[in-house]
Amino acid sequence: MRILLVSALTAHGPMQGERLRLENLIRGSMAQGDVDLWHPRKNTNPLTRATKAVHSRSPYMLRHSYLHLGRPSGSYDVVIAFQLRMAPYAIMCPGAVHILDLTDSLGLFRHRLKKFHTGLVRRMLLWNIEEVELYWARRFTETWVSGWQDQKWLTDRKIDAKVVANAVHQKDLLPPGNPHELLFVANLAYLPNRLGLEGFLRTVWPSLRDEGYVLHVAGAGTQSVHADGVVAHGFVEDLRSLYLRTGISISPVELGTGTQNKILEALGYGRPVITGPNAYQTLPQNIQAGAACAATWQEWLRELRLLQDPALYVIRAQAGFNAVEENGEPVSRRLRQLRG
Repeated sequence: MRILLVSALTAHGPMQGERLRLENLIRGSMAQGDVDLWHPRKNTNPLTRATKAVHSRSPYMLRHSYLHLGRPSGSYDVVIAFQLRMAPYAIMCPGAVHILDLTDSLGLFRHRLKKFHTGLVRRMLLWNIEEVELYWARRFTETWVSGWQDQKWLTDRKIDAKVVANAVHQKDLLPPGNPHELLFVANLAYLPNRLGLEGFLRTVWPSLRDEGYVLHVAGAGTQSVHADGVVAHGFVEDLRSLYLRTGISISPVELGTGTQNKILEALGYGRPVITGPNAYQTLPQNIQAGAACAATWQEWLRELRLLQDPALYVIRAQAGFNAVEENGEPVSRRLRQLRG
């Protein structure tokens, strides 16, 4: 199988967020055949960008304008566009099968921003994104997303969407950590992460802090977090040492779509996770075995107290660890199905 992967993002850099998904695509594709990577260059010419503005139909697509230079010649068995912004470039490459990997539906994301009356600037940048997303998805053989809610959103709009799950860079079952020390890993430049942490610190954390819990926050932007009982680490190159120190991971992020990488990463280190109702519902059933759901501070406190039991802690940690896949496995499985 000859595969072309079209991505604006390169594989070099911190293995977080979008780059984790890209690694999933690269590893899975390489397991099934020969892989070429094409990274279109950003278009910085104001004249050509002005021309594209007429046809972009969305500020998002105008913002992500690229050149066609270096487009591979020849034909491929499979052409994969990583993210919506690469759709116009991947569809021009000859191939028997064209796949659009949205990971998460931007249309659903904008819908949720509007529903929660937040992210006005982000909503403006995503103006008309649902129409654009559907337009490009209909031109591809199939569309991939990371979670069932995104799949349902697109399927309800007559798009052939398949769930190709997120996975982790590597699995490492650590010994149990201190269950009174909690860890939240997030890039606070991402609005759902920022809003989730702010809400948690305002409505839930004071009650947990009074019970003697300590919260560690790590990731870009977290160095600016100041709250009693919170240890702010900022960006951390290697998170393993923090996972060793802490016993329970949390993710109070409710606004985003798809399966959160931060939840999978924690489970891949053998750490039970507590998250909010919406994030919990997006998890596949086998992943839910390593996680718990809490909305109010009373529910958060109850779930934390349950995990003070060493036996239950180990059961949850092992179940979550067993359920998580390493990058490449979900993509390779879907490509095998396509090949028949």
